Parts: sequence; C-alpha cells; structure tokens
Amino acid sequence: MKKIDARKNALSLRKNLDTAKISKKVLEDIFNSKILDRFENVGIYYPLGNEIDITGLLDLYPNKKFYLPVTKDNIHFVCYDKSTILADGPFKTKEPSGVEVDRDIIECFIIPCVCISKDNKRVGYGKGYYDRYLNGYNGYKIGICYKDSNDLDIDMDTFDVSLNMKFVG
Repeated sequence: MKKIDARKNALSLRKNLDTAKISKKVLEDIFNSKILDRFENVGIYYPLGNEIDITGLLDLYPNKKFYLPVTKDNIHFVCYDKSTILADGPFKTKEPSGVEVDRDIIECFIIPCVCISKDNKRVGYGKGYYDRYLNGYNGYKIGICYKDSNDLDIDMDTFDVSLNMKFVG
C-alpha cells in the first residue's frame, strides 16, 4: 500500500477511538517495560488532535528531563516540564519557548506515528520533519500509534525513520 493511502486510512480509523483510555494503557505499557529507566533525557511530543497522549510520563518519571518539539522551517527540541508555558504552534500543536538543545543530548525520542510499517518504519503526517531531524541520529527511537495502524504493508522510502521499539494502543 502507498504511504498516502495508509496515512488516510489510519487517520480515519482513529477518529472514533477512546483516546484517553488508550493513552492510559500506552503509558502503563511504557512504564511497565522499564525501557525509559536507562535514559535521563527523553524527547516526547504534545498530542495533536486525537494522538495518543504520553505527557503523563512527566508524572511517572519526575527525575527525568523531557523535551518537546518546536516547529518552524525545521523541528528542534526545547526543555519541558510541568511549569513550562506552552504557546500555539503552526500545526495546532502546543510548543514551549526556550533554548534549542543539541539533538544528541536527548538519548531517546518517543515519536508520534500515524502508522507503522511491517519493517518498523514510521509514517507521520507527510511533512518529513522527524525524518529530517532524526537522519543520522544514533539514539533510541520509540514509535507510538494505534493498534489498527501498526504492522502495515506499506511501500516505505529509505529516508523514513526506523524505530527501535513501538508501543501501540
């Protein structure tokens, strides 16, 4: 299947899902896996629309440093905690203000996925921000998506982000 078709189907499927319930399950799965125990600096995302909400990680891991993306011409990450004031970003996202951090300080990125291919590659919204940002990144990459949008037979490109791990809800 073409990426454009996979994206369209996945976005349509998730419109009627219980995002709060699924988000809670994914947070529990991440915590129970203990995968984040080995990282101090974690890049996350603020949920857009009905994306799975992982911001509860701040409560589960109060001693870790978290970073949120800021999108301009490209994406970069800024330190984020519960006291950070967020402003509206260009894609109806919430973004922090602050100093851009060096990508390699962040040991693990938890990335929103519209869908994930059989070979563990991420399909996003089609703008390529994460593909460009994570090109050449050697840290850990975790994808988050809904279960019906996972393990799909999709024609992927070489530049698409390969994930080390995924959590689906």
